[in-house]
Amino acid sequence: MTEERRFNLVDEAWLPVAGAGRASLREVFSRRWPGVPGGTPLEKIALFKLLQAIAQAAHTPADEAEWLALGPDGLAEACLAYLERWHEVFWLYGPQPFLQFPAVERAKIVPYGSLMPHIASGNTSVLFQSQVEQPLDDGQKALLLLVNMSCCFSGKKVDKTVAFTPGIEKSSSAKAGPAICAQGLLHSFVLGPSLRETVWRNLLTREELAGERLYENGVGTPPWERMPQGEADEVAEALKRSLMGRLVPLARFYLLAADGVHSVEGIQHPDYLQGGMVDPSVTGDRSQKKPKMLWADPQKRPWRMLPSLLSFLRPDSAQDMHCLQLDWCLPRLKRAGQAAPDELKEAAIWSGGIRLSSNAGEQYLSGSDDVVESEISLPLTELDQEWFLNLRTVMEQVEKLGKHIYAAVASYYRDEKAENGAQWAERAVREFWQLAERHFPALLAACDPEEPDEREEVIGALRGCVLGCYARACPRETARQLAVWARHRPYFPRKQTTGKG
Repeated sequence: MTEERRFNLVDEAWLPVAGAGRASLREVFSRRWPGVPGGTPLEKIALFKLLQAIAQAAHTPADEAEWLALGPDGLAEACLAYLERWHEVFWLYGPQPFLQFPAVERAKIVPYGSLMPHIASGNTSVLFQSQVEQPLDDGQKALLLLVNMSCCFSGKKVDKTVAFTPGIEKSSSAKAGPAICAQGLLHSFVLGPSLRETVWRNLLTREELAGERLYENGVGTPPWERMPQGEADEVAEALKRSLMGRLVPLARFYLLAADGVHSVEGIQHPDYLQGGMVDPSVTGDRSQKKPKMLWADPQKRPWRMLPSLLSFLRPDSAQDMHCLQLDWCLPRLKRAGQAAPDELKEAAIWSGGIRLSSNAGEQYLSGSDDVVESEISLPLTELDQEWFLNLRTVMEQVEKLGKHIYAAVASYYRDEKAENGAQWAERAVREFWQLAERHFPALLAACDPEEPDEREEVIGALRGCVLGCYARACPRETARQLAVWARHRPYFPRKQTTGKG
């Protein structure tokens, strides 16, 4: 019996917004919600991509002039009209459920918890109550479905016996989603003061997409307008070569059920090793034969990677890390700010992702693996080459300070012939980076070419953090300890260059 239509994503509150609860898709574009989606970093990535896909389907401007004339309010009106026109395809249940495949009903059912990285499933031991699967409401199921379209882990939890395209043979382990790949890619988006402005700031133009030539089918058609009938049919192949196929990639074919989800490997999208195909929100150097990507790293929060994220500001950045989303949107936003300086003085970047381990084709969280995210506010009017060179120089010095504290603490414990020196050194480094993050806004402000003294002041404060971390990590209670402590205590010359000025 066909299940009745219920829970429409356009009408029902399901989409988490940071600090503001849940919203329906209609509410996202009709009210001024805070500028960042809520949830985990993976949920935020999926929601950024969904909202951008809706906006690109509603109105992809031809060029920068049309984008600027459209504005966030014009885009919101276009998105509302689009959602009304396509209202019927956003039902979560029914004969044509949103982004689902009724034919997958013959595949085995896996529990919802197997799709959540923090839930213990299979033979995984339960260590905490938070690892036990809890009942999900329809809004949570919709979000879980969306996340696993692009951020699904590789592994054997899908039914490999079911295929929809003749000649397709499923491997024993399903491929990771294109937003994850091998270790967990880092994603970045431009933020606005409201969610509708965030979507407008990240909207790509046809001119930008044509100039990159990465998505040969251009914007493409969102899958909810025309769903593929198999893993490699005409529609699926078109999605592989379009922007829509990166924003909503259908890496799994799902059908929600009462006690779990029918799960089959979906479209196998090419990744960065196959022609350099990437999401516009990931950062990498695709100029080499084997592209080099920027991976999410819980031990190195995204603000420390800012020189790589902003490398487009370098005059010689052809062979360097690039994030298309930032390369296109930030310069365009700066030019818009020059035309309306009172409205666009600052910008912000959200960056986040998840670090994963893998074994025999199965991805999982292990050891220090975890999600990571940062929000970085930028002085939009100052983003130029000179500012960037100051940023890069200062960040290089800060990274050296992190290495300095590790070497000093490790040397102290080695001299003391202690066995746990590496652990104390790692602990001191973690403390240093926690303290350094508090100084990061001042560091950004000090990258102004007119503020060389402020740069020296910030670096001086961070040197003080190094000395404090060293003192807390290395005891000096005995005469011998005091002698060793003094011998390895970090030393800084009185004057060091901290950038152009």
